[in-house]
Amino acid sequence: MECLAEDPLVSPAADAPTRESPQRLVSLATCLATPTAIVAILMMQRVGYFAAKSLIPVMAILVVTTPTNLAVAWWLERSPDDPFRIHLRAISTAVTTAGVIYAVGWGPMLVVAYAMGAAELLRTTGASTAKPHMLWCVLSVTAGEVGVQVGWFPSLVEPGLSHAIAATALLCLAIVARVLAQSAEATGQAKQALRDRGTMFEALIAHAADAICVISRDGTIQSMSPAVIDMLGYRPEEVVGRNVVRFVRPDQVPEIVNRTAAAAPGSGEVEHMEIEVRHRDSRPRLLSATISAPSTDWNDHVIVNLRDITRQRELEQQLRHDASHDALTGMMNRRAFSDACEAAYERASRHGWAVGMLYIDLDGFKNINDSFGHDLGDLVLVETSRRLTECVSSAEMLARLGGDEFAVLIESVEGPESAVTLAERILDVVAEPIPGVPDGTHLGASIGIAIRSSDGIEMANLMRLADEAMYCAKRNGRARWELDPDLRDPLQLH
Repeated sequence: MECLAEDPLVSPAADAPTRESPQRLVSLATCLATPTAIVAILMMQRVGYFAAKSLIPVMAILVVTTPTNLAVAWWLERSPDDPFRIHLRAISTAVTTAGVIYAVGWGPMLVVAYAMGAAELLRTTGASTAKPHMLWCVLSVTAGEVGVQVGWFPSLVEPGLSHAIAATALLCLAIVARVLAQSAEATGQAKQALRDRGTMFEALIAHAADAICVISRDGTIQSMSPAVIDMLGYRPEEVVGRNVVRFVRPDQVPEIVNRTAAAAPGSGEVEHMEIEVRHRDSRPRLLSATISAPSTDWNDHVIVNLRDITRQRELEQQLRHDASHDALTGMMNRRAFSDACEAAYERASRHGWAVGMLYIDLDGFKNINDSFGHDLGDLVLVETSRRLTECVSSAEMLARLGGDEFAVLIESVEGPESAVTLAERILDVVAEPIPGVPDGTHLGASIGIAIRSSDGIEMANLMRLADEAMYCAKRNGRARWELDPDLRDPLQLH
């Protein structure tokens, strides 16, 4: 794709927006749990709310369980859906929490710590950890209460009250865990739906036949879909950062600027236009561009859908040509000739011109076609059409009416003499031998000539009169021209 215009909107090449892939990291809460616990324990000891006789067992629990808990958390992040790793993570959290709260004598009253652990697990690993975590919370609290009952763990309250508080706390914990699990599950489903939607959207963009791009209001291409490879021969990264005016005809730049500016953010309205760009191999390509700004957030950018309509336009032009031209000779056909004659008749009426018509029928063509086949007949028609085309001027219209019949319209004729001169020239060129036609095979033409003032006759009648004159030429010996009877004597226009 070559540079077709100076860039009046040049700005520094902008990188296409990038998106960092999220990484699963050990949560900050997990890392800060141990320092926070140490600070809380020291404060409890200082104000006299520390039931244990020594800090050594508590610190020992923290020293042993902290690295284990971090290691298990890291291991689970490598495979977050592994049931064994999920249970191991729940066990490590529950045991660490139980060990600390029961070692300081506040076991049943600090069951809320399990809720904090549950919230952290559900946030980082999802709803799948809710049931395992609750199971191990119940087991660890039960074990802690057994320890309080037999005197293994200190307690600020008597065992019976401790058990009642623990049971109530577990019930509250179950409710909180259930709510957190539902919230985590809904969040997970929303994230998955968003990922699925993003994946589907990316797949649609990647496989779309249309090229879809994001362009800033100054014309810089911010992103481009892969369809541009087939459409223009360039990879997306080769066009990103460049200005669109580099790829279009200079005369289209003002319209592109106006259309881009007219795309109002969030209005739902789109701008349509056709632009011509060059493929990487320098072939011109015609693209249909749809410009839109989908929301009010798109003040600085627009989305442009590009569709290659080059082939479509070529087919449309071919269809229009085929509808108005003879398929074999490429000449104007009867229908198109009739329309052109009507238009010429109107012009002649405005200017007061006379109009002439030559009706031509080939002599001997049926014998050639029947005796030597349609292929040779087609060759004769093509060569004859070429010779007729060389005979007429730009001011005269030539058409194949069908079969071996042709017609010439002279829009402004001065008199029968000029029409006769053209007819004699046609007789001469048609009679010349055609390469490929067997020797002794004769081809000629019978021509009828009619001329009338434009305000004296309709065009259909003019053709009829020329046709009648042509049949008169055939009756009088063929390979000749004949005038419409009204022109024969004297030679004058009526």
